[in-house]
Amino acid sequence: MTPEEMKQELLKQTVDLLRETYEGGLPGQGTQYLDHSSGIRSTLNGLTAEQASLRPDGHPSIAAHARHMSFHLRVTSEWILGDHSKRDWKMSFEPQTVNEEEWARLRQDLEASRLELTRVLESLTPERFAEEGAAAGAIAHLAYHLGAIRQLMHRVS
Repeated sequence: MTPEEMKQELLKQTVDLLRETYEGGLPGQGTQYLDHSSGIRSTLNGLTAEQASLRPDGHPSIAAHARHMSFHLRVTSEWILGDHSKRDWKMSFEPQTVNEEEWARLRQDLEASRLELTRVLESLTPERFAEEGAAAGAIAHLAYHLGAIRQLMHRVS
């Protein structure tokens, strides 16, 4: 495999892992996660706004984690495209509570942010992608918050 082909394959695997982290595993294929239904989308879709708004022991709510993930994905896309302005990361968790309409919109915003990052990644040349480390960090960050959400689910269900 040539260096160019290796870079292209790494880009493909990164986009695939981003998709899997959000959508879950594909039927009949292995997954990087414990089960095929553990993606962000199915995890969040299984919760009501009331459940997503609970803050067990004062921890950030599931809605706050989802809001922060959406923010992080947007910032990652903007960063890759050259916008390195300062962001208010602490406020990206606010507000902590949602009603049903806000919960639906928040999940839509998260999916839109994920699709935008996918579009940005797919627009990069393999060389530019190889220079850019933000995608791997974004996936690791999503996986962290997915794990936090799945732990909180035991407390809010």
